[in-house]
Amino acid sequence: MMIDELVFASDDTTSNSVPKQQWNILIIDDDMDVHTNTSFALKNVRIHDRSLNLIHAFSSIDGIAFLNDRTDIHLILLDMVMETHDAGLKVARWLDENSDRALKPIVILRTGHPGLLTTNDILASTHFDGMIEKSRVTYRDLIDLLSRMLPEKSS
Repeated sequence: MMIDELVFASDDTTSNSVPKQQWNILIIDDDMDVHTNTSFALKNVRIHDRSLNLIHAFSSIDGIAFLNDRTDIHLILLDMVMETHDAGLKVARWLDENSDRALKPIVILRTGHPGLLTTNDILASTHFDGMIEKSRVTYRDLIDLLSRMLPEKSS
């Protein structure tokens, strides 16, 4: 007769890992109001029974530096025009070149104007998984987009 060994979770509370019941969403945008409004809109929101952990970067350079150190980001809300007209595109390209496909976060371009790219260019691009326009997005649109993009079953 074989007896299964019991394995208990560690009591280590110093770990930097985020509980599985949270979605890690990185907001990369140079506009402080966008961060503030997004945080307010998504406060206490749950997507597929998981809370949202919003993480903030205020430039493409900070976003890339952050992403270089972390592999637990599920989704990025990414502005196109920050310090340059194509800063968001540079972040998306960097992700494609430097991320393991299995760990690459979902990238949503959230912009007031897409810089040099047309909406059709963005939607046809392999760098972005979706796009929303800041001037037209409603609270409901944002929740619906996150619900569609984040998988219902995920580790």
